[in-house]
Amino acid sequence: MKKILSAITGFLLFSTALYSQQLPLNESYFINKYSLASAYVGNSENNALFASYRRDWSGEGSLAPHTIRLSYHDRLKNTRVGLGGKLMMDKIGIFQNFIGMASYSYRLESRYDHIYFGISAGFIQSSIDFSDYYTDPNFNYDPVMTNGDVSSQFKFISDLSMVYKHKSFQTGFALSNVGYGEYSYSEVQSGNKPYANYRVHALYSLWLDDIWQLTPLALYRGGKNMKSQLEVAVQAKCDDRFWGNVALRGKDIFCVGIGFDASKELIVNYTYNFSTGISFSKFQNHELTVGIRLTAFSPRYKSMKYEEFKSRVGLFLNKK
Repeated sequence: MKKILSAITGFLLFSTALYSQQLPLNESYFINKYSLASAYVGNSENNALFASYRRDWSGEGSLAPHTIRLSYHDRLKNTRVGLGGKLMMDKIGIFQNFIGMASYSYRLESRYDHIYFGISAGFIQSSIDFSDYYTDPNFNYDPVMTNGDVSSQFKFISDLSMVYKHKSFQTGFALSNVGYGEYSYSEVQSGNKPYANYRVHALYSLWLDDIWQLTPLALYRGGKNMKSQLEVAVQAKCDDRFWGNVALRGKDIFCVGIGFDASKELIVNYTYNFSTGISFSKFQNHELTVGIRLTAFSPRYKSMKYEEFKSRVGLFLNKK
């Protein structure tokens, strides 16, 4: 236990000196905890390949922000180590960010307690596409603004996180996209300096009976030059295969979601947001996430599924 406390203290002291840039919003945290913190890499129940598409402010048409994500993580066999990676493309009007990161986690455990440490490292590149904005001939005085993208240099980024788990309770924090200095655009005199921000979360899974499971979650986001925001959510899961969730983010953003786990191979989740403080025709957010467990394609898994199928057929015939 002393070693665990020493590791936590050192991790906290190191992380307080770092700066970060906020990642695009993600609401698939119930099925993909990697989106909450890199410490979950290889340490959550869904080690799968996830792809998601999110569209915010869909009432704004082509100018609406949208985000595409791809991620995968798993635990190394017979070790305490988890490895993962993620790619993100975030576009808001003429602005676009491309992010690629690799993640590493390490697990400490006792009988009932687990501590997960996570770190990610990668790059970010930003671009500005003036060609879609300056289409009027009056703006032809600057070729950069009419002939394509202005791209920044690749900038190194990283993040740090830690999660504590005790039986069905989990809590943790993450400093997202830790970076150093600012990245600049080579074609124009402009730059972008990342700011410190963080996420803190806690959740508890409660089995109501043999079929129904209830999981409340609280998520707090904050940081420099960023409005702090509390999100409270709860998920109800049936037979460990079908679920629905509701959430309140801030004071007036409501979220609803549904999903299913098809035969432990395919995972599908959809979330929808609306706000009571903004015009309904403008503020509507949609996010679709699909996950595939790659282990489902391994010969060992197929053999296990075949044996399970034979067992079910045998039980059915015996009843007859």
